Amino acid sequence: MKAKSTLTNIQEWLRNYSGSLEYSFTSSAGIKHSGEKGERREDQIFKTLKEILPTRMSVEQKTIIVDTEDIQSPMFDGVLVDRMLWPRNFIKDGNPLALIESVLAAIEVKSSLNQSELISIFENSRSLRSMKCFVNYAPLRLAPLVTAFAYECDNPNLSFFDFSTLFRDYSTYSPSLVCILNKGLFGFMDIGEKKAEPMYEPLGNSLPALYNSGKDALLLYIYFLSGLSGMDPTMLQTFTQYCDNFFSAIELFYFDEDFLNLVASDKAIKNTARSCFERKAYADIEDLYIKARKLIGLST
Repeated sequence: MKAKSTLTNIQEWLRNYSGSLEYSFTSSAGIKHSGEKGERREDQIFKTLKEILPTRMSVEQKTIIVDTEDIQSPMFDGVLVDRMLWPRNFIKDGNPLALIESVLAAIEVKSSLNQSELISIFENSRSLRSMKCFVNYAPLRLAPLVTAFAYECDNPNLSFFDFSTLFRDYSTYSPSLVCILNKGLFGFMDIGEKKAEPMYEPLGNSLPALYNSGKDALLLYIYFLSGLSGMDPTMLQTFTQYCDNFFSAIELFYFDEDFLNLVASDKAIKNTARSCFERKAYADIEDLYIKARKLIGLST
């Protein structure tokens, strides 16, 4: 994101939330029991989402999603449930059980994002998005959406490479958004538009995109999630006016299709390209990408 001298009130407000989440994450490091530590970190981000997101969304934790064929999803750390049109979650064996049609998005929370955690997110996304979902009494597969929130990531450059290549393997079953606190978001953009606008469904005309939002990552995540509540596009556009300098300055990075296609075609080529991003957490991803293209024989 391009530097700006003055923060808007909304930016400052969301950065305060980000600071609280970062402090909570750091202070919980001393908890020895990993399960208790993970639950505390999940509680903090879901408490934040409950305070900020439109009230049409009910933020539920540790939820299993079920479809009309009684197929159950993996347990997600949290889900955004439509409470305006659907009844409250049913409870089974102490865990919330949500009807799939009532779920706007499922959320996974990770302390630290890496390749194995990304694979877990993609696997859970495929399990959920392959279930049957009825919309207007017509069966629809590929719903609801899956997102993830990570408190930290040692190497966002490498993780975005992994996110992009996993997308080629999972295609339309992939998650839609991955937010890394105070770093940025992994999401999608329209190949033709290439603009920082919400693209929730990872469809055939989309490319994985890195939103370089820096310390405003939570703000951008809230913006995207708010769009899931049914906000009219003009309302979302109005929301951006409160942070116009930020939204107009967001920079997108993406890998070109020829690069992704070649990397997906051969495991050895993929490993060669991936090596360019390893141990390069603070390098410019554009420079790493140019090097990777050269190594696998593509022009720059």
